Amino acid sequence: MAALAPSALLFFCNSILFISLFTRMPAIQAGLGIDKAILGLTLLGMPVGTFLALPVAGRIVEWLTPRGAAALMLALLAFIEPLFPIMPLHGFAACFVAFAFLRTILDVSANMIVSQTERVTGRHVMARSHGFWSVGLLVGSVLSGWLAGFGFTPAVHLGFVGAAIFAAAGVVLLIAPRPDDAARSVSARRRSIVVLPSRAILLICVMIFGMAISEGAIYDWGMFLIRERIAPDPTVAGLLYACFTIGMGGTRLVGDHLRGRFSAPAIVRGSALAAALGIAWLVHAGSYAGAAVALVLTGCGMALITPLAFSTALALPGRSQADNLTALAMCMLIATLGVPPLLGMVGEHAGIQWAFLILLPFIVLTFAMAPVVAGRSIRLS
Repeated sequence: MAALAPSALLFFCNSILFISLFTRMPAIQAGLGIDKAILGLTLLGMPVGTFLALPVAGRIVEWLTPRGAAALMLALLAFIEPLFPIMPLHGFAACFVAFAFLRTILDVSANMIVSQTERVTGRHVMARSHGFWSVGLLVGSVLSGWLAGFGFTPAVHLGFVGAAIFAAAGVVLLIAPRPDDAARSVSARRRSIVVLPSRAILLICVMIFGMAISEGAIYDWGMFLIRERIAPDPTVAGLLYACFTIGMGGTRLVGDHLRGRFSAPAIVRGSALAAALGIAWLVHAGSYAGAAVALVLTGCGMALITPLAFSTALALPGRSQADNLTALAMCMLIATLGVPPLLGMVGEHAGIQWAFLILLPFIVLTFAMAPVVAGRSIRLS
């Protein structure tokens, strides 16, 4: 468990930052006086930040070491987080660019630490590490609902989160492992500055695209769907949203065990089926209980796709792990952060439920591309 602690803390803090911001987004939107379409456009600052991080993320992580980069990115994110609710519209949009830039580098460094832990210990910890992202989602969503119910403003709430994460950055610096010899030998090689996705990375990205945009839709618009169609009360909505994180977190915490019992393609297909069923059920849920079950099922379905994608990328030959992870993180964050903002326009003009229903065909694509995680490409005839 001690070996798992650094990566667990990183994923936990990353998710606390993320979910604390997005569960308070309805209140921040109201304070700015903008509609969903304008909010969706400001959210496009996140893929812009990801694109800006693409050429430098791997190099920054190798220069600072994964340990140093992770601690620094957390500290900078802790400073950015409280600015969202107090900025005017243009500053609000700029914060999304900075937020995504820093999170891209944090994602690469955190997964590099996971890879080093697996290499040194000889044990799978990828799914459990990502499981603490889900634990953070649960804690953050419940805390957000509780604080909103007691009347705490987003500025106070996110200020508290920023202070806590800043302290956690110091803990990361103390407990995260230093690079081993294998990591140093790869880092010493001279490579080009720009890191572009290889064909193998692109295949992985196509496979996970449907699940990635669906997960992003839950993060960006899930609270809007719950409050508009199921539970207007913010406390109840926060508790319902937590059901998604319970499903995701519970599945990830047993994910390494599942990887030992089932093939990776079978896990991907089962995940896609569960996610599609959960989303369809959620949109048509007529009660709190039905919505809770649907959100748990959706979380279960989306839980293992990201850990499997990162594990597959880490095993690819021919490039450093930092390069592969940077390219994969770029593609995933564009899917997770770039496409869901566009769903705001769908929600504004056709209804929030359609922003989720149009995801289903893309989840079918994930089902069809499942063999990619076993190293087999799809032949199209």
